[in-house]
Amino acid sequence: MMVYKRLKTWIFILSAFFLTNCTENDFECRNNRQFCNPIQSENLQESGPIIDKFLRELPRDLSSQEKLERLRDWFQCKSCVSHAEIFCNSCIYTLPPISELKITFIIAGQETEKILDIRMSEPLMFVGYHD
Repeated sequence: MMVYKRLKTWIFILSAFFLTNCTENDFECRNNRQFCNPIQSENLQESGPIIDKFLRELPRDLSSQEKLERLRDWFQCKSCVSHAEIFCNSCIYTLPPISELKITFIIAGQETEKILDIRMSEPLMFVGYHD
């Protein structure tokens, strides 16, 4: 009887873990090495195609804010990024507008802050980095 209670407890704990940790917004933190290699070589612009690929794969029914939040979360799971935040949504008045994310990279053990520009087209697109 004691073994049954322990097994039941473990099943409950594992079920709770998987149910609370898997949400609709979760994504696999993939392409870490592919993304971070050019960053570590200080060739930040070379990360653009990888960012564009991620943006193309986002569900079309998400709002622009939700897409930026997913991009921010994707950056934060990278080993070469210590912090990422949405700086502004569609704040640069071009056609289409451009949003900015503030990204803190870890390059050669040092933190380097850059602003990432994202074109708010469909799909969103990488524009570039600047100080």
